[in-house]
Amino acid sequence: MKNKFLNSFIIITLISVAFIVYNKFKLSQNSHFTVTADTVIKPGSEISKYVTQEEVDSFALRYWDIDNNYTEFVNPIAIPLRDALKKKHTNKVLSYLKDNNLSVDIEIEDGTTPLMYSSFYNDLNTTKELIKLGADIHKKDKYGLSPMAYAISMNSLNVIKLFYESGVKFEEAPITQGYILSPSYPNIDKLVINGNDIKIVYKYNWIQKDYDTPKGYGYMFEDVVFKNWIELAKFILESGYKPYSYFTIGDTIKYGYSIYDLFTKEDIDDLMILAKQSKRDMFDYNLSMDELRYSHSLYKRLEKIPNFEPMLDLLLEHNVSGQPSKELMKSEYENCYKIYILSIIGAIDIDDKGNYFLKYNSMSRNVYQKYCSKDYANFKNIKDYIKFKNDLRLTDKLEDILFSTQKNRVIFVDKNQTDYIIEPYKQLSSDELKEIYEYYYYKGGREKIQEIYIF
Repeated sequence: MKNKFLNSFIIITLISVAFIVYNKFKLSQNSHFTVTADTVIKPGSEISKYVTQEEVDSFALRYWDIDNNYTEFVNPIAIPLRDALKKKHTNKVLSYLKDNNLSVDIEIEDGTTPLMYSSFYNDLNTTKELIKLGADIHKKDKYGLSPMAYAISMNSLNVIKLFYESGVKFEEAPITQGYILSPSYPNIDKLVINGNDIKIVYKYNWIQKDYDTPKGYGYMFEDVVFKNWIELAKFILESGYKPYSYFTIGDTIKYGYSIYDLFTKEDIDDLMILAKQSKRDMFDYNLSMDELRYSHSLYKRLEKIPNFEPMLDLLLEHNVSGQPSKELMKSEYENCYKIYILSIIGAIDIDDKGNYFLKYNSMSRNVYQKYCSKDYANFKNIKDYIKFKNDLRLTDKLEDILFSTQKNRVIFVDKNQTDYIIEPYKQLSSDELKEIYEYYYYKGGREKIQEIYIF
């Protein structure tokens, strides 16, 4: 079994590399196997021992790019047409179709049609004219992508509205590719500091991936939420679309209104066994299931993006499912409070006069103090909880950069400034610190706080 897994891993890795290097994802090995995006894996065949049809299709979709400039695999007669579509030359597109007696749904490459290109480039005029000529607004290419899917992947809002008004439903485009790289905390590149002000510089700030970069793919509405396309999200929700509650991210995309649409009962049983091993005496089956559901929800994605509040308000306004449970938020608050106390205990000291003070300040401690400095309390509501999770994600990244050995990631506007001074969220008095100290060491705090599970 282990050998089979290892062989499969090696073959899949080689396929992945080859797909990047060659436009049509060709894999050439010394063996007698050749795998391309068109390969059909027959059950029981020799190659099926190493790679599945699902894996081949996944690689093909991940590396497909409708915006490529290659001509090798393009229908020769459609090359000038594709160029005109890219340049949004409506008249040239229409005249070329007419002069060459071409179908309005001519397949340009891998089943793509002119309407898919015009929707991708947010070319409203050309899209309107193609629809007038009878273009199939529901057609899908070999990757299962429709004109609506291409429009959504580029936030082509005007074209999206036209498709919807023409009878296309958002349910027809459950999967979209990821062409745009939007700001998120994992891709914070640098910090520009001026006194106490920090300006965040993102590595990716609304840029389109180049051709050689895999586009990836995922659940359509998750992509809209994560990219913070608020106008598009609002239009989709107001159309009556009901987002799926849960989804997966990765090579295999699944989505549904139940967590069992993503995982089999056996899968969940295995996950619960792992959770029990990790949490030991703290394990609670229902709470662990709540954690699993939340981790695959749209709300979880809001933890990693800036300016998330309008999107959160929109999801709550439309009562989009997948919200964290009250039990989960209570457990998270208790955990947060414990970490807050420990962060103080780890930094506390006493001077010669018996005054208690903190040896250093901490960004993360500020977050804990802001949201969970009181015992036996809870987050105010879902918005308060998501705000806490978002602030903590941002703070963790900022601290990683501030204390990194890569000094070029921190830029001081004032050349005389060499450090960023962290100010406390709220300055605690000596008496307040003493109370926390005595609670921890003499009033049972240590025993209560010693076990922490971080979700």
